[in-house]
Amino acid sequence: MVVGTLVYAGLGAPGFAVLALFVVGGSLLTRLGYGRKRRTGTAEARGGRRGASNALANGGVAVGCALLSAFTPYQETFAAAFVAAVGAAFADTAESEVGQLYGGRPRLITTFERVRPGTDGAVSPAGTLAGLAAAGVTSAAGWALGLVEGPGFAVQIAAAAFLGTVADSLIGALAPRIGNGLTNVLCTLLAAALAFFLVR
Repeated sequence: MVVGTLVYAGLGAPGFAVLALFVVGGSLLTRLGYGRKRRTGTAEARGGRRGASNALANGGVAVGCALLSAFTPYQETFAAAFVAAVGAAFADTAESEVGQLYGGRPRLITTFERVRPGTDGAVSPAGTLAGLAAAGVTSAAGWALGLVEGPGFAVQIAAAAFLGTVADSLIGALAPRIGNGLTNVLCTLLAAALAFFLVR
């Protein structure tokens, strides 16, 4: 509720709609094949319900971008960075949830060694395609709602969001002990920073 309220305060209904796309889409993907994921030990705890720490880890950077868009002269730039941050969070969720179901035996992004589904830093073709799709859908929504100017920038924002998830996988493989929350923050922060400098 706090994340949604602050995003609405900064970017109004368009920003809230992009955030809602992630929340609803991510929730549906988490519940997709939940029984199967639970049997393999890769399912999210508490029936897939996220807590406050998860909301802040995935939405904190987006909130910051939304507020900076409202209260600085760089309104359009931070709006695009917001879309990239949300897109990275959505893409990361899509990669994880779809990859665990349809990715088979994933490989570690750093060594390409086969690892168990759910391993930090593991990637699969199915998960990667799902992440690209989620990043693209989020960026397209941002463009349709006026937060991203033009299809060219929309492609760049989608690329920034996807690169954020690549960084997420690299961090997960190289430093798994830092935890999923901090990894998610860094993923969305990198995506937002890339978008900021691309659009500026």
